[in-house]
Parts: sequence; C-alpha cells; structure tokens
Amino acid sequence: MLALSLTNGLVIGIVYALTALGVSLVVGIMNVVNFAHGEFYILAGYFSYLFAHTLGIHPLAAMVIAVGLVFLLGLVVEYTLIRPTYGDDMYSLILTFILSIVFQSLFLLVFGPYPNKPPSWIKGATEVFGLFHYGNQRLAALAAGVVVIALFFAMLKLTWFGRMIRAAAQDREMAELNGINTTRLNLLSFGLGCALAAAAGVILAPVFPVTPTAGTPVALTAFVCVVLGGMGSMSGCVLGGLVLGVVENLGAAYVSTGYKHVFMFLILILVLLFRPAGLFGRREV
Repeated sequence: MLALSLTNGLVIGIVYALTALGVSLVVGIMNVVNFAHGEFYILAGYFSYLFAHTLGIHPLAAMVIAVGLVFLLGLVVEYTLIRPTYGDDMYSLILTFILSIVFQSLFLLVFGPYPNKPPSWIKGATEVFGLFHYGNQRLAALAAGVVVIALFFAMLKLTWFGRMIRAAAQDREMAELNGINTTRLNLLSFGLGCALAAAAGVILAPVFPVTPTAGTPVALTAFVCVVLGGMGSMSGCVLGGLVLGVVENLGAAYVSTGYKHVFMFLILILVLLFRPAGLFGRREV
C-alpha cells in the first residue's frame, strides 16, 4: 500500500510540478496571475481527445499538435487581451478570471458535461520492484513529465531565451537597458506558460479524463505549488508539486479520499506559518 501510494504521488506530483512551472513563469516575467491556466490544461486534453479519438491521429502526434495549438492560442490571448492591461495587475486578474468562465462554458457547450479520455499511448502493466503491478500508461506519464521538466530547465539554463527569462525575472529594467525586448519576451513567456499547462494536460488526460470544470482545481493546485516552493523559484515549483502529490495520495490511502484537498491546504498553512517565503524562497531582510 505504501509503495503504491508513493508511486501514485510521484506521477501526480510531477504533473502538478509541470503545471506550476507555467504559473511561475508567467508570474515571474509578467507579474500576471492567469486564472485561466487550468483551462489551457483542459483544452489541451480535449484537443488530444479530438485528434486521437475522432480524427484517428496517433496519440503521441495528437499530444504534440495539441500543445502546439495551445501555445499559439496563448500568444493570441497575450497579444489581444493581456497586453492592453499592462500596468494594472487587477485588470489582468479579472480578465483571466472571466476568460476561465468563458472557456468552461465553451467546453460544456461543445463537449457536454461528460468526461472525455484520449486513447492510452501504451497498454498493460509492469511489476514494480516485485511489490505490485502498475499501469504502463501511468509510468509513461511519469517519464514524459520528467522529460518535459528536464527540457524546460535545460532551455532555461543553456539557451539565450532562457538567459533572457532569468534576466527579466531578476531585474526587468536592467534587462531592457541591455537590449532585451521585454514586450516580445512577455508574449513568448505567456505562450510557453500555457504550453506547459497543455503538456501536463495531454500527459495526464489518458489517466484522468478531462471535464469542463476540471481546470479550476488544476489551477488552484498550481498556485499552491508556486507558493509552497517559493515565489520565483522554479526548483521550488517542482519540489512543491512532488510534496503535494505524495502527501495527497498518502492521505487518501490512509485517511480518506474525501480529504484530498484538505491535506494540500494543511501543508500550505504549515509552510506559510513556519517559512512564509516558501521552501526555496528567500526571506526579506
């Protein structure tokens, strides 16, 4: 039971981490809280379902196309809706909240209230350390999440775009003085943040089907991961996601599944009480 719960926690936690990275990126670069972040996650799941189930495209190709389309949609949203609100954080917050409601209504209108699940990439189960059999689809989801997170950190550390992101996050004015086009950086960062949510969506959708309103808890969990790990800390997002995933699954296994989200907020309260800056955040002096 313990080993199975820990494995489930790692699978869910790595997807939490992936979603939280998108939130942290947008907040760190643009100072925008995207309440529609969870809806981009759900939209990618629906795209993946449509392309693979309805059009017969290979599931892995459907995933890539879905993430690409959500990235392009993120660019459009930033250019048409978010950019005019620069300078007033409250307007952007309200706008993304309204966008979240609009997306949910569209999902309900187009797909109905029923869960939709893309085809699995891989069938069967594998014996894990001789202790239990675990679904290959979940193991593939864990591996895919690790690969995407590793690629994101490699981009952040090794490419010029990653250096621009880090420079703007540390000191936006100094980055502009050194020739960085922060308007274009905002555009690409918002698109990338949406793409990270989309990647999490297509990875987990074959395991947990998407529904029109499932984006709200996804976004809420992502925000908790960001605060838990420490605002501005990408590594903290990953650790926060893993901690939440493991604790939630252990709590569900040994206490009750009905208190799943209670454990999440208990962890958040404890961290804010004893380390307000988060696990990886820096204390202000």
